[in-house]
Parts: sequence; C-alpha cells; structure tokens
Amino acid sequence: MSSKYDNIGTAAELVSEVQLHGLSLAQEDICRAQDIFGHTSIEELARLANDIGRDNEKGEPDPKGSRSSGRRATQSTFYSILSSIWHWEEVTRFWNTHTNPEHEQVEELRAKLRAEMAEHSNTKKALEEQRVSTDAEHKSLLAERAKRIEQSDKIESMKAEIHDRDMTIMELKAKLYDLLVERKEVV
Repeated sequence: MSSKYDNIGTAAELVSEVQLHGLSLAQEDICRAQDIFGHTSIEELARLANDIGRDNEKGEPDPKGSRSSGRRATQSTFYSILSSIWHWEEVTRFWNTHTNPEHEQVEELRAKLRAEMAEHSNTKKALEEQRVSTDAEHKSLLAERAKRIEQSDKIESMKAEIHDRDMTIMELKAKLYDLLVERKEVV
C-alpha cells in the first residue's frame, strides 16, 4: 500500500502538509509519518517544535522572539503529529527536553546544583581531612598529657622519696646528737 505522504521527504514538509490538509490517520500514513520523523535530526525536530511564528531582532525564528514573522507557527501542528505517532511518554520527554520554556531554567538549576554538590563534596572532603588531622593532633596531645602525668607522678614519687630520706637523715642526726650529748655527759 502506498501512503499519502510518500512524496514528502522532511518533517518540515510533513508539518506544512498537515497544516494545509490535516493529519491522515490511515495506518500507512501514520507509519510514513513515523518514518519521516525518525529520519529527521533532533535539531530539525526541535526547530519545528519551537517555532511559534516569532522572530528575534535578526529575523531568525526564535521562541522567545518579540516580532511576528508572518509565517504560520509549526509548534501546535508538530506536537499534534508527534502525539499521533509517538507514545505520550516520548512526546512529554521531547517537550521537556526541547520545548518547555522552563527547560533552560531547569538546566541552569541543575548546573548550579552540580556545582554546589561539587563544592559540598570538596568541603566535605576538606572537613574529613581536618577531622583526621584533628584526631591525630588530639591523640598526640593525649599521649603527651599521659607522658606529663606519668612524669608528674614520678616527680611526686621522687619528692616523697626525698622527704623520706630527709626524715631518715634528720632522725639519724638526732640520734647522733643524742649520742654525742650522752658521750659528753659520760666524759
């Protein structure tokens, strides 16, 4: 069977044909429309999807343009064809990716989010390095403090030992004195 669209080679020509005569829903015509769209570049499909009949200051088609171009917009016809030949999820994905006016904002937000996540990751990494460094320093300080406590205990022990020796020396001096005093009395 032949299709009504057999002599059409591009998606732009198909959109023009459908604008003039409507979309044929015969199976062979839908298959041919699928074939035409399937062999069209994404850039060309996006151009048709975004043509709202407005031009920018340079006279180029622009969905954000402010000047009427005098040509018929292709967006609504493009999406009516697309919704007839593609599954609605694919149409929605194409809309969100190529036509949705909020897409640029979403992409900017995604880029900003990726940058902030990278910054967060770097900050997290720096904090982890700082934590490791702080833990190592803390362990070092604890070891030094333990050493000081040990040395302080040794010093206290030595002071106690010196005190005991001093007391022993004083006792011995007292005994010596007592012995000397007793000897003087005996003589």
